[in-house]
Order: sequence, then C-alpha cells, then structure tokens
Amino acid sequence: MIDVEMVVPEGWVLIPTGEGTQRLRVWTVEQIVRRFVPDHLPRDKAGPWRKELRKQLTGAVDEASAAGARCVLLPLAEYGGFRLPGSLLVTVLDDDPTVDPDVLLAGFAADAGEDGTVLEIAGGPAVRVQQVVDSRRVGRPYPTRKVAYYAAHPEVPGTWVLATFTVLTDGDLEDPAVLAVVAMFDAVVGTMQWAEHGGPVSADEVIAQLDALQPVGG
Repeated sequence: MIDVEMVVPEGWVLIPTGEGTQRLRVWTVEQIVRRFVPDHLPRDKAGPWRKELRKQLTGAVDEASAAGARCVLLPLAEYGGFRLPGSLLVTVLDDDPTVDPDVLLAGFAADAGEDGTVLEIAGGPAVRVQQVVDSRRVGRPYPTRKVAYYAAHPEVPGTWVLATFTVLTDGDLEDPAVLAVVAMFDAVVGTMQWAEHGGPVSADEVIAQLDALQPVGG
C-alpha cells in the first residue's frame, strides 16, 4: 500500500484515522488524556481539564476520519509554555492516472492567486494553498488559518497526497505565534517521503509515540 512518512517533532503524536481504526482511535485518545492530566491533580481541577482535552482530541480524530484521512498529526507538547493550536490531516488519494499533475497543480495555484505556491515535495510536483476560514460554524468567534498541500507521486500516476493543517487564532492572523505555528507545520510537511506500508499504524507504534511524550508535570 502506498503511503507517506514524515519526520514528526518530539511531543507530537500520529493517530491513525483510516478504515478499521475506530477502537484504536478511542483507546489512543484515552491514553493521551490519562498521560496529560495526572491522577494526582485535585478532582475538581482534573475533571474539567480531562473533559476539554478529550473533546478536542476526539473532535480532531473524528474530523480526520470523516474526511477520509489516513491519519491526523497533533502537537501535544508545550513549546515555551505554549501548546500549538492546530492539527494536520494526511490523505492519500487515487485519481485518474492520465491527468497531467503539472497542469492540474498549476491550475490550483492560479486559482489561489497570491495564496498559491508551486513547489516540489518528495521528488514530485506539489502546490501549497493557504486561506483564512470563518470558524463561526464550528463555534469559534475567530478565524482559522488553513493550509493545504497537494502533491503528486513522482513515479505512480494518479497517486496523490493531500496534507491539510489548520491553526486556530485569537483574531490576529499575523500574530508572530500564529505564524510560528504555521512555519512548524510547513516544516513537517516538507519532510514528507513516499513509502510502502503493509497496513495502518499499529497499537505498538502508537504506544511508542505516547511513551516519548512528556506529560504535564512530568
């Protein structure tokens, strides 16, 4: 099965969201909640914190699954006391092998205007498209930065990857913190390589990622 690999920074976790991963997704969310909200915290503080973290994580993985994504990448560690407010969805697509990827991607970039950039990822042509999304429909009063990468496999016609990340804001789209988060997601996507995998991420692989995370108060 054709898939992709990316270099994931320390403190990030990859949660499989493809077909047949529902039990693993639920289990992974619960493991993250347990590790990031220690049992020694007072119940009146731990309860609301666990509930909110579980809600955020479940929403992210459910959205990824509904979108047909293979996985969702979530930054969980804090950087200078700040947790990156975003998620990255990765989807591998099979399309018409007769389509010229350079022509299709050039069209995407042209439609996006100044917000579209043609580039190369993993040895194949790609385009980066950014936009600002109204988040009121999902209950947030502030806009969200969304960036999508469309990349073609250099050797297998009709095989594509779509990597989409969103970054939440507090209203200031040019806030240096927001731009820094976007830059980190861009850097992760830039490490992408095509690979062959026999199946989805295993429970053992998820456990290894969780073991590498630094819990709150750890």
